[in-house]
Amino acid sequence: MPSFFVPARSAQHRRACTNAPSHQLDAKVPTWYIHVPIANHDSHPGFALYRSLLRLGPRVPLPDALTTSSPLGPAHPIPTLIRNAFRRNKRDLSPRLVISALKAGYRFLTLLSHATDPTTPEHASTLNFLHANQSRVLALKAKTAAEQASRVSTAPNPDRIPLLTRVSPPGEPPVYEPTGPPRPLESFKSGVRKPPTLAATSGVAFLRFGKPQPRFLERVVRQKSLRRADRITKMMELGEEGMEDARAEDEWERLVGELLAREGQRDKEGGQQQEREVTYRKSLKEAIGYLHDVTERERVDLVARGRAMWKIVLAERELALKEEKERLVREGRPDEEPQLRVWRRPIHSRGPKPRSGGGKGRAKEGTESVSEGIKYGGPQPDPRDLDIIDETAPQ
Repeated sequence: MPSFFVPARSAQHRRACTNAPSHQLDAKVPTWYIHVPIANHDSHPGFALYRSLLRLGPRVPLPDALTTSSPLGPAHPIPTLIRNAFRRNKRDLSPRLVISALKAGYRFLTLLSHATDPTTPEHASTLNFLHANQSRVLALKAKTAAEQASRVSTAPNPDRIPLLTRVSPPGEPPVYEPTGPPRPLESFKSGVRKPPTLAATSGVAFLRFGKPQPRFLERVVRQKSLRRADRITKMMELGEEGMEDARAEDEWERLVGELLAREGQRDKEGGQQQEREVTYRKSLKEAIGYLHDVTERERVDLVARGRAMWKIVLAERELALKEEKERLVREGRPDEEPQLRVWRRPIHSRGPKPRSGGGKGRAKEGTESVSEGIKYGGPQPDPRDLDIIDETAPQ
């Protein structure tokens, strides 16, 4: 058989598959004539093997547990399995795969013809296979449902209390306040309050409460940052390249208007008035102004949110110092100064490397200082260093 033979395009193959009588399906038909996939032959009446399998499948008697009361549906399962098998192999063009699929199809045709009798061993093996397949499908569905249920959703939760609440009336600059008091000490697994850290990326402020960072927070911050960056980029493009193109279009409209006016097809004064009213540059300036207004309103809203988040940080720090002072008193160390404990590792500046043979004492001393900084969190950054907080932020 030539290697370039494609069964779907062979006239002999199509005749052999469609003209074979159903009562002669057990006869020895040339294997290279048969191609199990049928998706490429929708214009055909159908293949004899495929039609015979579908015709013979529903004749196999099955209990109600596999048909009417089956959790997979009331349909007969054998035709569904046959269709799935043909669809799964519909793209096979290799002669080796085609012959193998043909032999398997005729073996199952013989099996189903014998399974129509409930007293035969073939009927018992068919029932065992269908029960095992039903259990397998139900297990796969249960596994998929469990994976979907355990998947962390990033959609907004309507039952969750918001972190900030807008207190300013509509039409006035936004003002936000923390919705509730600081979290109770019992909400921290370590039993020690660790104040959040105020952070910002691309002007979008958010609070870091711990690691790992929640995925929904990462998604919201990323989407807001990308939308803000895309809006600013588009505004800059319209102000630079877009304005040059608009100026050229206005010049072209002016020249065409003057030409039509000279030819008497347009009044010159009317053309100039139309140029003053509607121009490409004017439309472009309106678009730039709209984007600027949206960006400015968003910036003001982000600043207001950042100030409210800074109030949360200050309240958490104040309560953390109070709780740390109480802990020192309980331990009999009332004279010690309480220090904040934060969850993040402090940033240490790189100093000069010690000389070789400088002694183990200095290395040990440096290690202790680093561990002490990690324990107490080190110096906290000033929120006024962030883009969203100005000098008038509440302290």
